[in-house]
Amino acid sequence: MAGRAEPGAQSDARTNLVRLGHLSFDDFLLLDLHALASSLIPHPSSLADWSLALNNAPHILLHFSRSDAALASSLCTLASDFVPALEDIRAAQSRLVHAFACELLRAKAPPLYDALPWQDWDFSIVTKRFKLWQTRFLLAGDGTTVTMCRCRKSAGVYVLEPCEPIARYIERKAELEKIRRFCLVGPKPQAASLNLLSKIPLPDNSVDLAVIGSLPELQTADCELITRELQRVAANILLVENGPLTPPLPESPLAAAGFKPDSVAVSGLGPRRCWWKRV
Repeated sequence: MAGRAEPGAQSDARTNLVRLGHLSFDDFLLLDLHALASSLIPHPSSLADWSLALNNAPHILLHFSRSDAALASSLCTLASDFVPALEDIRAAQSRLVHAFACELLRAKAPPLYDALPWQDWDFSIVTKRFKLWQTRFLLAGDGTTVTMCRCRKSAGVYVLEPCEPIARYIERKAELEKIRRFCLVGPKPQAASLNLLSKIPLPDNSVDLAVIGSLPELQTADCELITRELQRVAANILLVENGPLTPPLPESPLAAAGFKPDSVAVSGLGPRRCWWKRV
């Protein structure tokens, strides 16, 4: 079914990202816990690995503690009289690097993240329904770095991006691509993408169309809260399931909120599911 990815395919994709970015456990120094907190949601099984992995990584534990001491402490819960084997520690670190490969690549190498094939999807499903020159856009999630270039001649583009390295990259790319009426919303201190989407810092009816690529937060119980906030800000909404590392969106709450399923061609993946909410 479009929009669904097999666990084996997801594992292969994460391994490819680790190789592409030469990712290591030390790359977690590029993320703070507030940026990482929303990413912990789709990886609950990784919580036990943190207790092992942080045993011989005091520099990373110190880095995390500076942003949230309580949360950092909760990630390191092993009893003081238990000394794990070094191979177990390294195995846990490797599992965490693979589990958070996309987040680490975003922070370490924004141009590589931007070049991932699934960032590009068939934007004609938008241009067939909306006139760009009179449409104001709100963009977030996977694909934003490519989609914003498709909107360069629109009535305006707001981009929600909490990851500071990606945000700075987006600003530079928007300037180079000469995107008209561009505005970056974020990053803010202690603001994960979940916080930005659950309380979007824009007035009611600010945009004509919100285009949201794959986001871990939309696979949780917060999906209803986020879609309600999107409906406050945007007259129309398009949710694109373009990320192969993100589980399918929950159908029941979206259908209950009036979203209709559709399909869109995603580069490197073929047809994937998307969801429309239109006035």
